Amino acid sequence: MQRPSSPPAGAAVSSYPVALAFRFITFLTDYGLEDEFVGVCHGVIKRFAPDVEIIDISHGIPPQDVTAGANVLAQAVPFMPPAVHLAVVDPGVGTHRRCVVIGTKDGPPLIGPDNGLLWIAAQKLGGVVQAHEITNGDLFLRTPSNTFHGRDVFSPVAARLALGMPPEEVGPPVDVEDLVTLEIPESRVDDDHVHGLVVQADHFGNLQLNVHRQDLEGAGIMLGDDLELRVGGRAYAIPYRQAFAEVPQGKLALLEDSYRHITIIVNKGHAARFLEARRGDPVILARAPRVAGGA
Repeated sequence: MQRPSSPPAGAAVSSYPVALAFRFITFLTDYGLEDEFVGVCHGVIKRFAPDVEIIDISHGIPPQDVTAGANVLAQAVPFMPPAVHLAVVDPGVGTHRRCVVIGTKDGPPLIGPDNGLLWIAAQKLGGVVQAHEITNGDLFLRTPSNTFHGRDVFSPVAARLALGMPPEEVGPPVDVEDLVTLEIPESRVDDDHVHGLVVQADHFGNLQLNVHRQDLEGAGIMLGDDLELRVGGRAYAIPYRQAFAEVPQGKLALLEDSYRHITIIVNKGHAARFLEARRGDPVILARAPRVAGGA
């Protein structure tokens, strides 16, 4: 996001009932924590819904990386209590891209830009059942900035949703088929090879892949096997293990992570830096070639 040039004047607090329809608002952005952006959004939410509790999922999404934000949000929402899920990774802020509220089959609504950020999370919540474009300017802070809709549009609307405002009040319905979608590509098993992609690099440098245990098993790769990893035009010998502690310090390995994704790690190291890899890079996994004459 860009720093707003001049903050708009505030708006009056909400006149909606005090009882909360949702006790929690979850919050995910690419704002970082060095500046005041996250705190200001918290403040705006609390002005309208003082009793709501805000759960910060992450504010460390790489700047403008919608796919990374969508993946993190989708992995987090199944573990959240019933909540309004507010997410802002919005490289199109100030343009004609839509602001939306998405209703899900499981109940919790999602609010954010219509750029694919909310789509995968909505599928984790049972799928999209309705959507509305946010056009009702009476819900915004006065004179919204073109560079900070997280503060001026999304935060006050999320607070009102938590207070029980029907989504229909934000603006006209949007055909679900017209929403911007985003999908994580599936891995491909090719005989004894698995072709995948790096989906995410986390704070520890672990590289989460779009590969699952059953994909490896489909290529004849079982827990405990040694593999060949190809990434960035280079090949590495790498064991497939169950826990970090089973891997010597500083060594590469494959693990199944807490979201059941196959992940490349360096025990007490940083796999992303070690392999010079990042999200979107292709990887190939195969059983390590057997040594001639070996068992």
